[in-house]
Amino acid sequence: MSDLVYTRVSTDEQSTLRQSHLLAAAGLVGGAPGVRVFSDPATSSRTPAFERAGFASLAGYARPGDTLTVAELYRLCRDLADI
Repeated sequence: MSDLVYTRVSTDEQSTLRQSHLLAAAGLVGGAPGVRVFSDPATSSRTPAFERAGFASLAGYARPGDTLTVAELYRLCRDLADI
């Protein structure tokens, strides 16, 4: 089982620093045992989740029993229909 972490920002001017800080406080950082981080920099929330390279990689990697964590729910998807 793995802890899968997903971060995303909408524009080049934004940074994943805030998300990374929140996730690090929970011990969810790349390189930690069992943690795998996926990211989509500068990807609009209007782009469906499965059309984002990082999220598509996450979905292809995920296995039953894995846990997915996001720092902020709106970074994952626009609405439940998207996921």
